[in-house]
Amino acid sequence: MTELSTKPIAVRPRCDGRHLRFEMVDDGRRVACAISVMALEDLSGTRCYRPADQLKSFALAREQIEAIALNKINMKAQDASGLLTIWSNDVDDLLSNAG
Repeated sequence: MTELSTKPIAVRPRCDGRHLRFEMVDDGRRVACAISVMALEDLSGTRCYRPADQLKSFALAREQIEAIALNKINMKAQDASGLLTIWSNDVDDLLSNAG
């Protein structure tokens, strides 16, 4: 029997024009999330003009996006609701802490 992963994952990425929306699944809980196009470009190092480019950049930076989102989820109040958004400054924070 295979063991199920309990690592939080980002699922259902889709573009809305200004953000790439996705859901984080953490311990059975779903959290609606989004990453700004600018933050996505900061992580990937490439421009994301078309939705296909945004989805490709999301796939390449998925682990970093998941780490940022999980950090923001853990800092957020349990009863807080609404869209959790990753902005460019969140990426800057991740990169400065890594270096």
